[in-house]
Amino acid sequence: MNQKDLPERWARKLKKYLMEELLVNRDCLSAEDFHHSLKISFEDGSYAFIKYAFYLLDRELNEVAVFSEHCGYHIFPLSGTNLELFESKWTDAGTE
Repeated sequence: MNQKDLPERWARKLKKYLMEELLVNRDCLSAEDFHHSLKISFEDGSYAFIKYAFYLLDRELNEVAVFSEHCGYHIFPLSGTNLELFESKWTDAGTE
């Protein structure tokens, strides 16, 4: 799914995240909002690894929304889903 397909309950949460966490006043994501990679593991042992992604939790709805720059937006049940966020680190080691 993409921005226009996002359920209203998550569109509101995304806008709140943008305003309160990223301190920007807009309704949609930009390429500059994606800084991490994300591993999503499920209780059956399967998993997905997505570059340039982040997630938001809603414990009341028992849902997690995953937002990715290139792979769309996804909503999963929170129970039975494990999330690991990886931050990209760049170094100039070996360069002069």
